[in-house]
Amino acid sequence: MTSRKWISALAGLLALAGLAIAWGTIIERVAAGSPTALVAMATREGPQPPRREIQGESESPTITFIANTTATCYRPIAGAGECYIQWNYLSVAASSPSYIISMTVSIDGRLRANHSGFFQTSMFVPGEMYDPGFRVTCGFPGAGGVAGMGNTYSYIIRARETSGLAAANYGSVTCPADVVQVFVPLIVRH
Repeated sequence: MTSRKWISALAGLLALAGLAIAWGTIIERVAAGSPTALVAMATREGPQPPRREIQGESESPTITFIANTTATCYRPIAGAGECYIQWNYLSVAASSPSYIISMTVSIDGRLRANHSGFFQTSMFVPGEMYDPGFRVTCGFPGAGGVAGMGNTYSYIIRARETSGLAAANYGSVTCPADVVQVFVPLIVRH
């Protein structure tokens, strides 16, 4: 066997091994019901209505649901390919004697904001704090599974309090379609 064929065969085996590991990880997370798997499933199925979860006893929670308006995605400049995801506000509260420790915002599994509390029973984050929003790629028409619209992004907003309880909001938002337009100047050489 020549060295080129040997290298090609080895590269093929490594690619198959990498694919097997990736599928194994996906199957493991889906079986475990991890938030990452839930986000991946929401992305595959298209836009999902927001969902709320709260951890703890259902009869007497010490942390409230995270209050937030529906996420919006807008395109400020056509042809730039940039969209922004934003909320009007995010809010969560803990009942005494607990305090809010943190609230985080993740978009497509990537942490975008982390707010920490210090001896406060509630946390309110106005939308102006994120102005103009979280920058994402708009996407081609139909990219997110909705005709004429762009990419669909899943988000998770989580909050924790001092007694160890947590709350989370899951949802997705679809952006308008937009394609980057690049104009190459015509250069004439003489």
